[in-house]
Amino acid sequence: MSRALIVGPRDELLQAVETLYRLKRLHIVDHEEGQDDLPIGTPLAAASEASEVLVKLRSIASVLQVKEETAAEAPAEPVGTDLKEKILALELNLSEEDASKKKIQSLLGDLNRKIDEVTPFAQLPLALDDYRGYDSLEVFVGRVSREIPDLTGVTTESESFQAPGFLAVFVPKEKAAAMRDFLAQQGFTSVAVPEGNEEPRAVLTNLLAERERWGKRLVEIDERLATLRERYAGFLASAKDQLEIAVEKAEAPLRFAVTDHTFIADGWVPATDFAAMKGDMERLPGVYVEQLETKGEEHEEEAAAEDPPVRLKNPKPIRPFETLVNLFGTPNYKEIDPSLLVFSVFPIFFGIMLSDAGYGLAWMLFGAWAVNRYLKSPFWKDVITAITWGGFWAFIFGFFVFAEAFGIPFHAPAGASPGSAAYFNWSDSILHINIPIHPLMDKLTQVPDFIVLSILAAYLHLGIGFITGFFDDIHHNVKHAVGKAAWFAILTGLFLVILARAARWAVSPEGGVPLGYALWNGPLAWIPHAGITMPNVGFGNANPIPYVALGLLVGGMLVMLATEGAMHIMEVFGLLANVLSYARLAGIGVAEEAVTFALNSIILGGLIIPWMNGGSIVMLIGGLALFAVAQIVLFLLYAISCTIQSIRLNYVEFFLKFYKGTGTLFRPFGERTKSEV
Repeated sequence: MSRALIVGPRDELLQAVETLYRLKRLHIVDHEEGQDDLPIGTPLAAASEASEVLVKLRSIASVLQVKEETAAEAPAEPVGTDLKEKILALELNLSEEDASKKKIQSLLGDLNRKIDEVTPFAQLPLALDDYRGYDSLEVFVGRVSREIPDLTGVTTESESFQAPGFLAVFVPKEKAAAMRDFLAQQGFTSVAVPEGNEEPRAVLTNLLAERERWGKRLVEIDERLATLRERYAGFLASAKDQLEIAVEKAEAPLRFAVTDHTFIADGWVPATDFAAMKGDMERLPGVYVEQLETKGEEHEEEAAAEDPPVRLKNPKPIRPFETLVNLFGTPNYKEIDPSLLVFSVFPIFFGIMLSDAGYGLAWMLFGAWAVNRYLKSPFWKDVITAITWGGFWAFIFGFFVFAEAFGIPFHAPAGASPGSAAYFNWSDSILHINIPIHPLMDKLTQVPDFIVLSILAAYLHLGIGFITGFFDDIHHNVKHAVGKAAWFAILTGLFLVILARAARWAVSPEGGVPLGYALWNGPLAWIPHAGITMPNVGFGNANPIPYVALGLLVGGMLVMLATEGAMHIMEVFGLLANVLSYARLAGIGVAEEAVTFALNSIILGGLIIPWMNGGSIVMLIGGLALFAVAQIVLFLLYAISCTIQSIRLNYVEFFLKFYKGTGTLFRPFGERTKSEV
């Protein structure tokens, strides 16, 4: 990035703004009032009028209920030079319709209130004036939650009229207090008698007829507004874009330093574009462009006076993951862009937790369809694309590691009884073809192995974080870089201790070799295993606490204390908590498998398997329908859960080891930004 200073006569300010907007190369650094004893500029003459018309246009869009996505789908229309007149004319045409609509809505609200008031009275054979005007009688009218028992127990000198949920009681005044107490005990709630002396049924009929009449008028207005919405959606979208551009241009001087005779614009431009921008700008009379400094992508010994904005440059498959990174924070100029790391890790964690070939394939198909045909928001396109990559890894893990689809295994588990829901499988029960893939791990019976897999993922992920932090810091703070190396040594020591503990058993209850034992005595057998035995906590002669692990822990802590201070010793426990936090990969995977297995067992055992044994076709149809609904619900819930947990591991455990995200995203003047959530 190159820091550019643009200076020119005030008379050329308008042309300079137009040129900068057209070039879309300069990221403006806003000038603050009084900075360097220079005032900020004032908006151009067109600002007030453009802002006023834009407000009217947004009001029109609100009346017509033109949403952003609706406007985006409508074909753009030319707006011409008489934009203001068109908008004012449209506003005039809409104002009467909008006023009529609001008036009718208010009237319908009053009618609904009156209908609610008179409806219970229409159930009783009394006129409205029958409830009032007595000298010797007290009238109780109100709602009841249940039918009131015989009132003669209170007094025989009363007359009552009841309807479902409503009661009217006439009683002498001297008995009113006793009746009031009795009704209160029965949950009686008094209501006011509507004004008038007509028959309530006639009043209700008239009110309903009037509501229907005004309702039709409201529908007619809504239809006319819908026609206008369909007709003008494209025009409003085009006009909005044009007006927003006009306002942005007109208000640009508020970001410049402007004196009585001169304007000064400051900003950053990609170094490769500086010469072209300089040439275009200096074609304007009296305008000069000076390159103040250049900051390359490599880290320099001396930092710039101000860090430049960051323009992320990633291959196309990685770009959707920039959105996940920017939600946390944009990388500053001294940091490595973690988009590639998130692209590499987020989908794998998603896949480990979901790890079902059926759900993974469904997400791949659904995501491809949603991104290409349905989603318009760039934000949601990026998020769904990231989840779709997660679906790919869920398919890989579900197919090759866990050998199941939609919670149904490729082969019957060992010990399952033929004909039972647990025995139901793709090879024997559905396809009747032997699938040559067998599970390497079972989620429900090999939970310790799943946890070991999660701890291995934790070590690799956090290790990448510390290594990345080392290379981030080595260019500008060697002390912190050494501290990151010390933390990596501590992490390695913790991992080796945990893995040695996991290698305690050579044979699992299922008869196979546990993953911890297989890793410690297989790929990691080259690490010296000699160490300290502590049988009471699971470190026996076959799996002692390795001396190399203790050396890494002690040495790492000493270097960490020397580079980062004594207070950081407490963070060792935080690092252990970070490692154990990755056990959520196993926890979510096991929990989802248990829920899926339970629902499948109920549906298969209650409907589908009985049909296979001679039940009616209704059982099959009901079972398939219920199975489909259950799978759709699980499909969405699992995606939400896996997405949240996967991004959490990146934000909380991973990013905090090396990433600050305090940078500013490069936004050149004139470039329209994406819609963001």
